[in-house]
Amino acid sequence: MSRTITDRKYLNKAVRSRTSWLVFLLVAAIGAGTLGYFNVTGVVKELNETYTSTTGEVVSEGSIRVLTGTRRSRHYEDRRTVHIEYAIDGVPGSGSAVDEDLQIGESLTIWVNERNLDVEIEEPTGPEFWDWAWAIAMPILALLLLWGFVYSVRTSIRLKRFTPEGREPDFVFALQNIEVQAGKGRKAKQRTFIFHGVMQSNSIPKRVGEKATISAVEKTLPQAQTYPPTFTGYYLKPGKEGAEPVLHAPELDAWWPATLAFPSDLEMVSTQAEKPKKTD
Repeated sequence: MSRTITDRKYLNKAVRSRTSWLVFLLVAAIGAGTLGYFNVTGVVKELNETYTSTTGEVVSEGSIRVLTGTRRSRHYEDRRTVHIEYAIDGVPGSGSAVDEDLQIGESLTIWVNERNLDVEIEEPTGPEFWDWAWAIAMPILALLLLWGFVYSVRTSIRLKRFTPEGREPDFVFALQNIEVQAGKGRKAKQRTFIFHGVMQSNSIPKRVGEKATISAVEKTLPQAQTYPPTFTGYYLKPGKEGAEPVLHAPELDAWWPATLAFPSDLEMVSTQAEKPKKTD
């Protein structure tokens, strides 16, 4: 068996094809992080706001234009405002609030923001459910996307540097059948080949004899009328199982990256998810 890569064509194709995915992950992580920052600072700001309750009197009315509607039907509308005067510890003040019902001369309880003196006609309740939800979800999403970006960059680097020199294969995969899946939507012309088979040997003892699937997008896969009965595989980190090994088929004189999965692992996760919790 040759231990020297004679053709890196498919490995290089795989590295190039990952570029757009890396850009997407980085942009998405930055976007989620930015939204998370504003959501968190918004919640913190609301938590730190303090208000003074007092009695105010409506002295005049006016209007402001506000942007409303869905993204496709954005438009400006006039909203009625009332101007309210009040006094706190003998110090007079005034402010405006949007309201359709208050009448001039009417007195009411108001809440004055001690930081910017904005007037609220309803008692402030602090951050609401969705404020908390977004403040928690967006930073977590940003971290997950960032982790995905770092992991994908690391995988691309390992693919670029991959060489089997001085290494024995980490596993031998015995092919049983091939399934071809067509893409959907804009990727309708992009086909994925899924090789179903069994681990004939593996550097991870528990994997020997276990069913496995190896999948790859058609353009990163050597094309052949028939594929050999066995492939040898190399984990990107020698001796450590990984989901994206490099395969070698001496009969095709080709090396290519793929995605490795074990149906038993997926079934175990599914079973644990469906297992009912014990109740007292």
